[in-house]
Amino acid sequence: MAGSGRIDILILRDAAGVGRYRLPVWLARTLVLMPLALLLLFGAAVAVAYHLYQGNRDDAARTAALRQEIDAAGESLMRLENIERTLRSKDATEVETLLGSYNPDKPDWFKVRSEDRKEPSQPAVEAAKDRVDLSKILARVDASQAGVDNLKLKIDNKRLNLGFDLSNVTPQTGLVGKAEASLVGNDGTLWPLKPDKDELSFQIQRFKQIAASLPLPAKIEPRDIYGLRLVILDPSGKPIFAQVYPLPKD
Repeated sequence: MAGSGRIDILILRDAAGVGRYRLPVWLARTLVLMPLALLLLFGAAVAVAYHLYQGNRDDAARTAALRQEIDAAGESLMRLENIERTLRSKDATEVETLLGSYNPDKPDWFKVRSEDRKEPSQPAVEAAKDRVDLSKILARVDASQAGVDNLKLKIDNKRLNLGFDLSNVTPQTGLVGKAEASLVGNDGTLWPLKPDKDELSFQIQRFKQIAASLPLPAKIEPRDIYGLRLVILDPSGKPIFAQVYPLPKD
């Protein structure tokens, strides 16, 4: 190294003269340290990307677990309401069946007096035939094509104000279809809701906010409503998303 802060590089070639090159010290250091700096930056970028991937995967798992807990809570609530209706009906046969189910080793532990035993009347038989299937109403559908978030429900002046964020899970292809909303009664009855305008149809690439004001059926009181069943349909009418959302209690 010369006293002027430069590095002399001599290149000897066969049958040629001697080539001499002088490089500043800072340039030589830069050429040596630059690959190391780029390697460190690349490693940091990989670490950050992996951390973000792990975070997104954990968030997705927590969201799926939370949805399962909500579905399970809804089913438990519907079962409790069915038990309450059975107890209030004072039907001796149904009450005996209900209580007997809690003691399978001794099903006859609860006895009903013979005079209280009555054959079910014709209306009761017809009601049993028309009994709704709660498993179909509460069944959740998710074809991993559409996502629903931030759903808001509010009943005001005999109308249900509905709003939610609709997202396309696969933005590589557009999402086209429509949403259908139905009220779920405390007794499991379904009341379809029809908007005054075409507010529930959509054609999106990534995201859209849906807002609709739906008139309530006649003679329906908020206290009779358990929640809302929202169904997202593709153009062929096939459900790609369905879920029941309990109505917030004021």
